[in-house]
Amino acid sequence: MDKISLKAKAKVNLSLDVTGIRADGYHEMRMINHSIDLEDILTFEACDEGVILTSNDQTIPLDERNLVMKAALNLQNKFNIKQGVKIHLEKKIPAQAGLAGGSSDAAATLKGLNIIWNLNLSIKELLAIGVTIGADVPYCLVGGTALVEGIGEQITPLKDLKSMPVLVVKPDINIATPWAFKQLDELTIEKHPDIKAIIQLLEANDYNGLKDIIGNVFEAVAFTTYPEIAEIKKEMLEQGAIASIMTGSGSTVIGYFLNQELAEQSYRRFNEKYKMCFLIGTKEDEGEDYVG
Repeated sequence: MDKISLKAKAKVNLSLDVTGIRADGYHEMRMINHSIDLEDILTFEACDEGVILTSNDQTIPLDERNLVMKAALNLQNKFNIKQGVKIHLEKKIPAQAGLAGGSSDAAATLKGLNIIWNLNLSIKELLAIGVTIGADVPYCLVGGTALVEGIGEQITPLKDLKSMPVLVVKPDINIATPWAFKQLDELTIEKHPDIKAIIQLLEANDYNGLKDIIGNVFEAVAFTTYPEIAEIKKEMLEQGAIASIMTGSGSTVIGYFLNQELAEQSYRRFNEKYKMCFLIGTKEDEGEDYVG
């Protein structure tokens, strides 16, 4: 196949816990992740040589600082690929938002080039490569709702969240993940999310009490430095969200609604103030997610 387009789904954390630091400096994580209906689109087209990345977003780097390039060059070097590829990234997922846009793009790149370059790599082989690119890349290769542990390489599929409106609000605040980890290492975290109880609610399809047991340990860092993020979460709950949480290391806040009308009312209020405001839905895993 000479040309293919794939969707790269945004990821959010229903909960995120950091459980320790390994001897190599990597943080041990325990997270519940799920996909939402917000995605980038990547188009891959074979060419004679080189790796060429273009994008509709003029603010993102197009060299190896971009995980798309990092993933493509990793595969090219690892398997001594002589053929080149042109990659176009249609960006819709906000950057530095805790939505794993870069990691999801990298995962789509591994999938797309596995096809374009006829590598015939198994999902297990792709996961092993993905974890060397970024902690969220293995999950993004799998998608759906999952318990993610270790440094991102241990993935256990869970029952998908039922379809519901999800409000996504990103204030004009960019939080660098290395900074957030550094700040977190200096804190004593008093409250950790109850991952086991969350999984039980998901299995029972019962979301009563969800807001009291979910959590993100990075909120302790972000809310202190950027109280606006905490205010967004508070307002979502006041406006009818059954649960709300900051995703990743921030700064995006997610609100879960069971009532479409309340979700739309909340969206209109936040949309007056925030440019990056989306009312979308949860998204079940749909396999490769080809475009067209």
